[in-house]
Amino acid sequence: MQLQIERRGERPLYLQVVEQIQERIRSGALPSGSRLPPIRQLANELGLTRLTIHNAYAELQADGWIESFVGRGSFVAERPGAKGQMRPSPVLPPVPLLQPGALGEIMRLAQQPHMISFAQAAAAPETFPMHEFGRVVQQVLSESGAELYDYGLTQGDPQLRQQLSLYLLDRGLQIAPEQLLVVGGAQQGIDIVLRALVSPGDTVLVEGPTYLGMVERMQMQGLKLVAVPMDEQGIRPDALETAIALHQPRLLYTIPTFHNPTGISMSAARQETLLDIAGRHALPILEDDIYGPLAYDGPAPLPLKVHDTQGLVTYLTSFSKMLMPGLRLGVIASASPLLDALVAVKRFSDMHSPQLTQRALAEYLARGHFAGHLRSVRAFYRERRDAMIASLQRHFPSDATCTVPAGGFCCWVALPPGLRSPDLYLTAIERGVAFAPGQMFFPEQPAQDYMRLSFAAHAPEEIERGIATLGELLHEQIVRRHRLRAPSFYDTVPMV
Repeated sequence: MQLQIERRGERPLYLQVVEQIQERIRSGALPSGSRLPPIRQLANELGLTRLTIHNAYAELQADGWIESFVGRGSFVAERPGAKGQMRPSPVLPPVPLLQPGALGEIMRLAQQPHMISFAQAAAAPETFPMHEFGRVVQQVLSESGAELYDYGLTQGDPQLRQQLSLYLLDRGLQIAPEQLLVVGGAQQGIDIVLRALVSPGDTVLVEGPTYLGMVERMQMQGLKLVAVPMDEQGIRPDALETAIALHQPRLLYTIPTFHNPTGISMSAARQETLLDIAGRHALPILEDDIYGPLAYDGPAPLPLKVHDTQGLVTYLTSFSKMLMPGLRLGVIASASPLLDALVAVKRFSDMHSPQLTQRALAEYLARGHFAGHLRSVRAFYRERRDAMIASLQRHFPSDATCTVPAGGFCCWVALPPGLRSPDLYLTAIERGVAFAPGQMFFPEQPAQDYMRLSFAAHAPEEIERGIATLGELLHEQIVRRHRLRAPSFYDTVPMV
């Protein structure tokens, strides 16, 4: 199929494909029932990415121009364009990251060759302690053998829980091994807490914005998600009081330290206020602290759990960001009777986390390797954070604002008024750069648009190239917007 693509034009590439296919259908060149080329074939013919063609076909299908069938392909519809007449205008571009499965899409983009992906908040593989951890694995295998391949305790390996209890002292938490539950990373931890505490139809409060994985998980479980606005100190107490009064929530999920996606940390005063409000309303809290130890500018704030005197806070952390995500190990700290319910859910989920990796992590912590590893990665990621902030200052419009995170992996950019991250998203991918559009972190459309940029996985020179590309695209959007809004001759010459 011969289409004319203007690569430097103002129209997004996928829309150029959409419009030209629509014109061919209208003219009769593609009659009803005609089979369209497969996505891979058309992408190769036009020199475009498969993602671009996929989005073009998705738009055509949404408007009723074509019909797609698994295993058969895409065909011109019997009544082309019928659905489009019922769609509201203007139609927003189909952005995969704004649909269910956004977390998977972010992970897929991060694996694309030659893609500079700021979309996934992922640790850098070059920081993984492969040799040290490999030696530990060999040792525990030689010492324990078949025991590590047998069934284990649902609550977790006793040696690991002992070491985790000691490790949590560094975060100011005095928690006995008996109060800990080993889980398969923070994702499973969130799932277990939600299944133990809430039911379909219940309301859960989150910060607005919040972690994308939590948004997707709640949607899958049929929960009502209510976002409570934040300011520079964390979740706003006045908005929290209002949300509790209006919605009678069953749970509050919060990331008080190095928040994802904004990077901010809740002040100590705000923590005390939050706990006071939760205590008055008997509102359970799930605290996500996976970034807490990754502090770059001094000691990290203490967890909310440290100040919890009423047993309201269930604490969750994991080793995915600090050590290696493939370990799939995290820990929940809670007291009975809730801990008993959490252990029961874990048992029905997967019986227990893998014995080998649990015992290896226990030995790794016991040898003191982890403390040295943390010192190393803090310096490593601080350099990348500084590189991103410097690049943003050089290349982004002056009226774009950005948080400077004191820890974690995320920079949160507020775009200049009138600019939309979904409009930029597909074009950026075409130029080899991915980011996470801000609206995916809100359950509802926010008043201002944002983008989340994660710096951990890329070297400073890659960060510079990627941010320069995004900055160029933002400046192009600004110029295009000014052209569209520029007054015409008849707007400036008085009528007589």
